[in-house]
Amino acid sequence: MKIIGIAGSMRADSTTQKAVSIVLKAAERAGADTQLIHLAEWQLPIYDGRSDTSTYPDVVHRFIQAVEDADGLVIGSPEYHGSLTGALKNSLDFLEGRHLKDKQVALLGVAGGSLGATNTVNTLNQIMRNLHACPLPSSPTIPSAYNAFTSDGRLKDEALQARLEILGTKLVEFVQFMNSSKEKQLL
Repeated sequence: MKIIGIAGSMRADSTTQKAVSIVLKAAERAGADTQLIHLAEWQLPIYDGRSDTSTYPDVVHRFIQAVEDADGLVIGSPEYHGSLTGALKNSLDFLEGRHLKDKQVALLGVAGGSLGATNTVNTLNQIMRNLHACPLPSSPTIPSAYNAFTSDGRLKDEALQARLEILGTKLVEFVQFMNSSKEKQLL
């Protein structure tokens, strides 16, 4: 089983990347192979809706293929002005419903303020449903992220750390359940 994590931040030392990594590590412990896509390192061009998608650079095709090949996804974004980042929205614009159809997706948001990133995870839920994916019911957010992590990348709030770890474990469980259901339908 392959789980891809997408960190929708463009910062090199991203708290979103740290949060997505916590979920991915838990998914690994539950038996998944994982890969982190930190958008700051991928240099995707601006999506322009061109009719000949083969003319996009190779990085776009690698991104789409990684998502398409994944059994499940973890998508995290900082909350910018009440929503997800432009970089993450741009990356998702390259995807079509056929790339995400019935994929289980764990969502999380990271905020600089004390209220969390509820608007971000709500928007991501809507985008995922429009792309025919299946967002998990729990979408934790990390408030005051600039001060939320220890130097080794763990959350200072142990209850929140546990929520992210449970999210990774549940993602693997949901993917396994869906895969076994599909196999039963084929029999």
